[in-house]
Amino acid sequence: MPFSGQDDPDGQDVNNDRLGVVVHILSILFILSTLPSQEALAQRPVPIAGRAIVVSDTAAPVRLAASELSTYLSRMTGGAHPVVRDARGPVIALRRLPNDSAVAGDAYAIRVRRDSIILASATPRGVLFAAYDLLERLGCAWLAPELAFYHGAAEVVPRVERLAYAGPADVVVRPAFTRRALEVEEGLSHDSESLAAIARWMPKARLNTLVVPLDYGGSGRVRWDAWRAALTPELVRRGVTIEVGGHGWQNFLSPTDDALFAAHPEWFGKDAACRPSRDPSVVFDTRNADAVRHVVDAVVAYLDARPEIDVFDFWPPDGAKWAECAAERTALGTPADRQAALANAVQAALAGRGSRVRLEVIAYASAKEPPTGVMLDPRILVDFCPIGQNFDVQIDDPRGANNRQYVEALGRWRAAFAGDVAIYSYYRKYAWMSLPVILPHYLQHDLRWYAGQSLRGITTYAEPGDWATYEPNHWMLAHLAWDPTLAADSLLKRYVAARYGAAGPAALNAIVALEGTVRVAGTVPYSAPPTRERVNDARSRLAAAESALGTARGDTAAIARLRLMLDYARRDLDVQAARVAGDSAAARAAVERVADLYLANGGRGVFLHTGRSDRARVLRHYGTRE
Repeated sequence: MPFSGQDDPDGQDVNNDRLGVVVHILSILFILSTLPSQEALAQRPVPIAGRAIVVSDTAAPVRLAASELSTYLSRMTGGAHPVVRDARGPVIALRRLPNDSAVAGDAYAIRVRRDSIILASATPRGVLFAAYDLLERLGCAWLAPELAFYHGAAEVVPRVERLAYAGPADVVVRPAFTRRALEVEEGLSHDSESLAAIARWMPKARLNTLVVPLDYGGSGRVRWDAWRAALTPELVRRGVTIEVGGHGWQNFLSPTDDALFAAHPEWFGKDAACRPSRDPSVVFDTRNADAVRHVVDAVVAYLDARPEIDVFDFWPPDGAKWAECAAERTALGTPADRQAALANAVQAALAGRGSRVRLEVIAYASAKEPPTGVMLDPRILVDFCPIGQNFDVQIDDPRGANNRQYVEALGRWRAAFAGDVAIYSYYRKYAWMSLPVILPHYLQHDLRWYAGQSLRGITTYAEPGDWATYEPNHWMLAHLAWDPTLAADSLLKRYVAARYGAAGPAALNAIVALEGTVRVAGTVPYSAPPTRERVNDARSRLAAAESALGTARGDTAAIARLRLMLDYARRDLDVQAARVAGDSAAARAAVERVADLYLANGGRGVFLHTGRSDRARVLRHYGTRE
């Protein structure tokens, strides 16, 4: 039974009160069933000052939970909060309840009992989530990872002399999406330090999976092996799922391997002239049993050498060329069937070895539809990738032609596939070039819809270089992934109050203005071309928001970053206005002004700089050249 007498923080025998406990729990369950947030009625404040943290569990995330509670509560109260194995009187107790289905997986409970606070979960990671949630309810705010440009202002830890917990007496929190992941992907601004900061922030945001490329683009620059020694301990200590892989069948059977290509040219895909191709984007001949065996054995060997990996992403090359030789297209089969057959072969090999690694594939591009000639093994996780999402309308709005196709394809996946389907989202896109496409309300609508389709996870890109630009998206997504029914307005007000302090109202106005203008009038791929009226309205709205922010007081660095975001959006709209007017010279001049702003403000968390022809990148983004 959850929270039985054996878990009493006062160390008292309450077995004689078992009937009373049962009645109490049943009454709480009734109350919880009537509340959408699963929170019981609020009770009188419970003093926190001086409370010891009681923990006997040796699991690393639970021990970290105790340490973090001690550290942050001491900062908040100015007093000591020792970590002990046992204590009498009111305490904060950490409990792992592995057999309690009510708090299985990442779910957890916060419960007040005899003025003690119990944090409980069936898993070590769930206990850590509960600890950070309690701290957030006490006033902390985990706004972002402690990246260098924040200069210590990535989180808010208030000083409260008489700190007390005044929340509900019984809280059971379960995530709407079981997989809540951050993607390193192109890794244009990641290094060991920023990745460690992200790893430390993830459980504070109650995210549970970090995805790192095996070798992004085959360049050897962004790869798990470069970071695994430093990053694995940070992730394991926090119970964060380690997911590795990405676009890269060619990592296991490469046409650039001279010896292999010479020995087995028949293994490789053919070009338009029907000759074996040395282009890594040409998919190998998945009909060839020896080639398939080579790939499967190479994947198994890779994973055997890296036992820390929990999930492996097994994707075809990016921009995959599935059948360049017209004579073989029918015989090769559809991309979806070929991907499914190969993934099944890898899954069978892993299962045969008793591997704990979960395999993941993507529904993407020409393989976005479910297979029809091959049944994908339901143990495999599918990430559905709406890369061409129309952001001027919601995902379920049929006015977006791309969105309509994605919704229909998702429906076919849910009908045909018995396994888990998750969303590989694009709520922060490289194609946006750090443009402030801010989406707090948009996110809520999308995630509510996705949750209604019984999707199991949500993933997003996370580059340190422009983290501040997309900080509202990251923060909102982390909260909504747990509960998409939360009111976006209330969440956003919490965010701006924590980030901007006294400037909160003006900052809120600016963020809402950005959301209402950039995605519908800015240079955003797959949004409908804006009209002259829409561009002019957007320019006026941003100008008013920028003016109001000019007199605001609060976190000056955060306000300065927000001003940069507004300036960028305004300059981008200047480009759009010139193009709508048909004035190519004015458009070119406006693009140059965007590039000037972009290049002059590196290292501030607003613009993603690569150090490799960044001005040319900006100009290409707008279809111009140096």
